[in-house]
Amino acid sequence: MNSIASACIDTNILIYHINGHLTKNAEKFLLDTLKQGAYISIISRIETLGWSGHTDESLRLTQKFLDKFIECPLERDIAETCITLRQNFRIKLPDAIIAATALSLRLPLMTRNVHDFKAITSLQAINPFDA
Repeated sequence: MNSIASACIDTNILIYHINGHLTKNAEKFLLDTLKQGAYISIISRIETLGWSGHTDESLRLTQKFLDKFIECPLERDIAETCITLRQNFRIKLPDAIIAATALSLRLPLMTRNVHDFKAITSLQAINPFDA
């Protein structure tokens, strides 16, 4: 898999990175994308930092890592896209917000769970583990 110019990164990829569970190729793919300007949804920040198992040190390191991304707030256009996704697909609210963020940015979504997004044909979901 070739690198991409930019992407919206799903929470699961962030968590895999933080826990050191990305493959070597997936890690390179993520870091190369980050160099190009990678995005996250505010939901990914909430999900990643909201984990109750953080130590003070892991929380500090995670915050520092997330600061490297361009964070997209939940604005009206993303909310409207999210509503449409929820009306048309069986998708969990956090996934719908993340997908709507990627669609609003016109960027692919980097996720391990491509299956969760396959029904959304207008969304390009990329699994870095396939890199």
